[in-house]
Amino acid sequence: MRRVALTSLLVLGLAVPASSARTEPVVPRFIQGLVKLKAGSLAYVPTRVPFRYRYLSYGYDKVRRIVTIRAADRRYPLNGRHTLVFTARRFAGTLASCGEGKQKSFQLDGNKVFWDGTLAWRCVRGPDGKLVRLAAAGPNLPDVALGQVVASGKRIR
Repeated sequence: MRRVALTSLLVLGLAVPASSARTEPVVPRFIQGLVKLKAGSLAYVPTRVPFRYRYLSYGYDKVRRIVTIRAADRRYPLNGRHTLVFTARRFAGTLASCGEGKQKSFQLDGNKVFWDGTLAWRCVRGPDGKLVRLAAAGPNLPDVALGQVVASGKRIR
């Protein structure tokens, strides 16, 4: 009986930390703060990236108003063939015209995502009511992987 109780405590003790462990966001919180401060209504970041990909850098082009987040395969962080680029920029069209030029579309995580052979994208309505186009590209990634990155794009609040 004592052995069963001890085993149960060990199992419970190991299970509790694993279930309550916090995972770090794809884009570090400090960087999210910088993006929000600089980009305002274009402050979107991906919340998912492919396996083994890690945050690499961010940028904000003030003139063209484009947020850029880069992630790279941790095994090849400086090799451009293993880099993912996520962008958020204004979209001048309508929601209906967002999918123009697509080869196919997906429904991922409840979001309509478009694909043209090299790029996955979707359009969302920003906090100011204007459309924002979220896009992801990566030369060695399949369409669904890029689509999941785009579908995971969230506005920083």
